[in-house]
Amino acid sequence: MECARVILPAYLLLPVFLFAQPGATCGTAIPLTLDNVVRNYATSSTTGANVLCTNNGTTPITWFSFTTSATAECPLLTISVSDGLDCEVAVYSGCNGAATPILTSSMCFYDGQGLWAPAMPSPFAANNSYYLRIKTSTACTISIGGQSYTPSNDDCLGATSISTVGISDNNSCHRAGPGVTATQLCASSLENTAFYQFYVDATGNCLINISNITCDNGATNTANGFQIGFFTGNCFSLTHLACDSNSNIGASAFIQFTTPLLPANTKVYVAIDGFAGSNCSYKIGGINILGVLSKTLKNFSGWKMGNSNILKWTMLNETDGYYEIERSENGIDFVSIGKIKSEGASTETNYSFEDYGPLSKNFYRLKQTDEQGKISMSHIIQIDRRDLQNLDVRMKNPVYDLADINIITASPGKYSYKIINIHGQLQMQGTIFCNNGSTRFQKGISNLATGQYYFILKNNGASVTKSFVKMN
Repeated sequence: MECARVILPAYLLLPVFLFAQPGATCGTAIPLTLDNVVRNYATSSTTGANVLCTNNGTTPITWFSFTTSATAECPLLTISVSDGLDCEVAVYSGCNGAATPILTSSMCFYDGQGLWAPAMPSPFAANNSYYLRIKTSTACTISIGGQSYTPSNDDCLGATSISTVGISDNNSCHRAGPGVTATQLCASSLENTAFYQFYVDATGNCLINISNITCDNGATNTANGFQIGFFTGNCFSLTHLACDSNSNIGASAFIQFTTPLLPANTKVYVAIDGFAGSNCSYKIGGINILGVLSKTLKNFSGWKMGNSNILKWTMLNETDGYYEIERSENGIDFVSIGKIKSEGASTETNYSFEDYGPLSKNFYRLKQTDEQGKISMSHIIQIDRRDLQNLDVRMKNPVYDLADINIITASPGKYSYKIINIHGQLQMQGTIFCNNGSTRFQKGISNLATGQYYFILKNNGASVTKSFVKMN
């Protein structure tokens, strides 16, 4: 008897692996796009034991893969699980039965969230695929966002400016150092060091506030936290000030560090390194500090004219806000002499300001206030006008009811004088006949309000300006 032929539907003849669950195996790893977008994934039904972290039994395992950029930038991933429990991320350079995890770049997130990045310098090659074996404690949702990331503050020269308005940052893709030693950060070793900078606002101590701290460490290491060091000088010759370290420093929601007593306008550098390689995210700001206007300031320069000083500066990718031009005669005590609104342009923008009442010695700086209220200062430039004038003014300071002024000149004749306030408003004016040598001039100023003023003396293109404080 002839057997009946059974014809099966075509889809039943397809290989079984076509229906394998995404993420259930290395071969069906879920591809991650490094576009900085957070996406949610359900855990697979595959289960297994821990590879490197503290064992929490046989629980769900889900596989993911990503490809590095053409320049081998550091892949930085934000990972969290919805159950908030232990999460293990083991990293593999290949997908086969003999593959072993790259332990130096595998991590344990014991709070169910953290930043993952390879140990630096990165062992990952350009345009290469890598695999993540993520083991969760329960069947839950895994949220992952990734990007190819090159930190700008990986060294002192790229130090990020901080101010009273805190900024969010991390140290996850940074190299160890360079330019600082482990001892200078109260550490036994350095793995991933991020750099920051600020100016001291007023002479005294500065308080550095670090909040929203989350730190996670490498394989089999639960010591989370960071160490911190403070420096002055310049990036090619840093002078160590102080440091602090604690393996659990990252377990706090808020930590405050105090610098030693420092003069106003001192530039301070801060270095933060993960304890034993911890990847830390945090918000960093401070009190009695001003930001450093450096990365967006292309240049800042000044020239002396006959009776004025011209200041010019160029900005790159600026924000909305305004610039204040500040001047000092000693390089320490500055007052505002003008304000210019920012154009807020994303391209290169040029600005200029003319100081019509310059001092004999002038120190200038730019103070930028952006639309969020963040204040940043430029470096200080100096314009010395003493070679342009055979004229000098000396006076007792502070002044009460009578300004006692000694005028020294090599050319006798009639000189004009003005007294203006810090806003450039005229308060008094007149003429003085000066002898060759020294001439004493006294002027009653009892009607002036308490505050800072400028005495400006001019003759035939030569001028000299002297600041003074009127007291009651």
